[in-house]
Amino acid sequence: MHVVRGNCHASTMSSTKVYSYACLPGRLNDDLVEEGFVYEAQQQILAAGPGVSQQLHLVGERPTLLRNNRGLIFLTYLGSIAALFISLSMVFVALTTVFPLSAITLDRFAAAALWVLGAWLMAMSQVFLWRQGNLMAYCSVLLDSFGAHFKLGNTENAKEVFMPWNGIEAVHYKRIRNAQKFTILGSDTSTVTFTSYAFYRPKRVARIIAERAGLPLVRG
Repeated sequence: MHVVRGNCHASTMSSTKVYSYACLPGRLNDDLVEEGFVYEAQQQILAAGPGVSQQLHLVGERPTLLRNNRGLIFLTYLGSIAALFISLSMVFVALTTVFPLSAITLDRFAAAALWVLGAWLMAMSQVFLWRQGNLMAYCSVLLDSFGAHFKLGNTENAKEVFMPWNGIEAVHYKRIRNAQKFTILGSDTSTVTFTSYAFYRPKRVARIIAERAGLPLVRG
């Protein structure tokens, strides 16, 4: 995810500072309609698709909060905790295979090395899943009558990014490596970029933003 504020760096595009995080503004006391990609708040039940609710229907100009499904976030954290326990278990098995040293053989040493390798891979998975859970738990977009308020990143380092509806020039998306990248272009050369690591269904987020801004979602 990258958030680039255009006015401040227009003269040095090659050295433009890239922000990875943004913060949601504090005024959330309005009547919110929250789309959690499986359910909607305020007991407004929508027929759920695979991991995402159906098209959101706004009532007047009520603010709309788009964010990841809490159930998916919980499963990500749960997977991280499970990976940690599996990693520790592999380390224990490796130690019991090596010790006592007086009984060590080439086969036992090779088996212990494989258990250690597996423990390291599971530890890396634990770190990745935990960071992914933090990212998904914190990312959201608030849409109101003024524009889109982006909150990207985690609680450790977050910044606020706001784009008014009349200041959004285009909404683009493309495939990069093993992820999808979505870019909101501002008329003042500002850009807000997020990927499928930030949202489970980033294309739905980008499509709703484009529809509210009266623009098409363009590939490229």
